[in-house]
Amino acid sequence: MRVRMRVRMRMNPVVAGALVLLLGGCASVPTSMLAQVPTMGPIQQGDQIAGSNADQFIRVIARGPRDGMTPIQIVQGFLDASASFDSDHAVARQYLTVRAEDAWDTAAGVTVYEGIGALTGLDRDVAFTATLAGRISDTGHYSVADSGTETTLRFGLVRQDGQWRIDRLPQGLVLSLSDVDRAFRSLAVYFFDPSFQALVPDPRMIPVIGPAQATTLVRDLVDGPSQWLQPAVRTGFPPGVGLAIESVPIEGGVARVTLTANAALMGDSSRRAISQQLTWTLGQVLGVSAVEILAGSLPLAVPGIGSPQPISSWRELDPSRMPTGSSAVFERDGAVLRAGSLVDEPFPGQAGTGEVQLSDLAQDRDGGRVVGLDSQGTLWLADKAKGGALSPLLEQRRLRAPAFDISGAVWVVDAEQGLSAVRPDGSVQGILVSGLDEGVELISAVPSRDGTRAALIVQDGPRRGLLLGRIVRASVFGAAQVSEPIRIESRLTDVLDLAWSGPDSLAVIGSDGAGSLQAFEVNIARASVTGIGGPIEPVSITAGPGLPTLIAASDGLIYSLSAGVWRPLGPGRSPAYPG
Repeated sequence: MRVRMRVRMRMNPVVAGALVLLLGGCASVPTSMLAQVPTMGPIQQGDQIAGSNADQFIRVIARGPRDGMTPIQIVQGFLDASASFDSDHAVARQYLTVRAEDAWDTAAGVTVYEGIGALTGLDRDVAFTATLAGRISDTGHYSVADSGTETTLRFGLVRQDGQWRIDRLPQGLVLSLSDVDRAFRSLAVYFFDPSFQALVPDPRMIPVIGPAQATTLVRDLVDGPSQWLQPAVRTGFPPGVGLAIESVPIEGGVARVTLTANAALMGDSSRRAISQQLTWTLGQVLGVSAVEILAGSLPLAVPGIGSPQPISSWRELDPSRMPTGSSAVFERDGAVLRAGSLVDEPFPGQAGTGEVQLSDLAQDRDGGRVVGLDSQGTLWLADKAKGGALSPLLEQRRLRAPAFDISGAVWVVDAEQGLSAVRPDGSVQGILVSGLDEGVELISAVPSRDGTRAALIVQDGPRRGLLLGRIVRASVFGAAQVSEPIRIESRLTDVLDLAWSGPDSLAVIGSDGAGSLQAFEVNIARASVTGIGGPIEPVSITAGPGLPTLIAASDGLIYSLSAGVWRPLGPGRSPAYPG
């Protein structure tokens, strides 16, 4: 995490008495930490971070070692104090010998654990064991651990001036989930899909440290995408163009990015691409309203854009932007209908008549084409531009889960032949899915709207789980491959259906433990899972940025999530937003 772990955090405007009440009411906070909160002395107000309460945090008041502490108490105190980022974890360093303090690299990543954990040991050796939630890499990428995974970290202690101190310890930080939720925010570094038509978020976990966020984000942007995402995306930064000044100051709402002087030699397309990436990346930082880009000491001219450029300059590239008038299609009595604000209308042509009864619907990004399956396993296409006539793309196969990708092809899983892409002319191209464990069966693959990732439902024994794969193409619209699927959550015990609700989030029908099926929102960046309820016995789900999540249930009705309440819209099955 480089500098991001070494900048002093600033305190939310919360008085010390309120801090005591908050920590005292939090069951997940160790009692040793509660003992560190002062109960006497003057009330003082800290500095305020600009922005809403959601972007503020409560500073941990850490306490240093006391005389006579046992080795286990020393390690517990060190772990508690590590949650304070003040002066590069200055209080936590008091628990270390000089040698250990010099060797401890707080920027080497974060081990994230659930619950409280247990300390065991004898004299000089202490082990900390806890349920592993995941890890944050030194570049801010969060990776989720398999459910039930335990981690054991070992500490070696020595006597120093009659007191125990830690002399050997793991590199990086060891923090609880609640510590990470309090002190980190998920922010994205933006790259492009291979066609340079869509922005793709590459999320990073960054401590809430005010203006240093801008510097961290731009450094990450210049360094390039994460190793996992890199084969699927592109960047506008040519080789050799980087930061001339290793900081991004913010003055009067303007973030100033000083690139090396050779940036002035770039062509117009690279200037636009860099401008778009910087503007979208820095637009997330509180207080930034515009971005000034310099090549050396001179402003970098970007065709059609002034300097500094407002963060709203490239709204057409909004990763959450859906086509104007986007609405869902659904099936009722075998006919395909389009949901309207007042009246639902039949899709033009044969699809809207019910002549061929379709289910498992999907529609393309513009809403002009719809595909669905009939009871015989034939994949049908209805194209509004061609009068809505139905044409068979694949006939009498064991097909499931059709979905459009960014190229306009239809992804569909054949129970016998695996994942395929079907073109409008009926040509079929297999899609290699690599990285699944032996015996794991692919149930569905839903491409992201930017075309760089695919959300996968896989069958592994009795359990259906959720994975995320990257989409790699040899050329812009060439053959696709799905590779290196990774875990993005560890909470769901079964997954029935899913849809992309945002550029970095999924709406999922699944179950948590022994609970019944319901809807969840999965944040890919943080690996967090939030239950959002749903009707009884949900069957399928669709979602989209800025659009209400829809669920079709076994009672034959479609439900819409509005203001936290699921409301029935009317009879129907298989709702689908543009994909």
